[in-house]
Amino acid sequence: MRKTKSISAVDRHIGAEIRKRRLILDMSQSQLAKALGVSFQQIQNYEKGTNGVSAVRMFDVCNILNVPVASMFPRELGA
Repeated sequence: MRKTKSISAVDRHIGAEIRKRRLILDMSQSQLAKALGVSFQQIQNYEKGTNGVSAVRMFDVCNILNVPVASMFPRELGA
């Protein structure tokens, strides 16, 4: 039997922040994926919150998007 993973509010928030910044920079999912060395499907999963972003990957994403790592997290713990 397979367990369904629930999407956390933090993963959803981080995904939305990645998408927002990527769009501000007029960058496609494919461009971000290429810069990270992953598939565009992986970027889709990050942006939907389906897959969480590891600390190392978050650091790389933030460098590419030119934002501080802290800007990706919700301001309040309950978010």
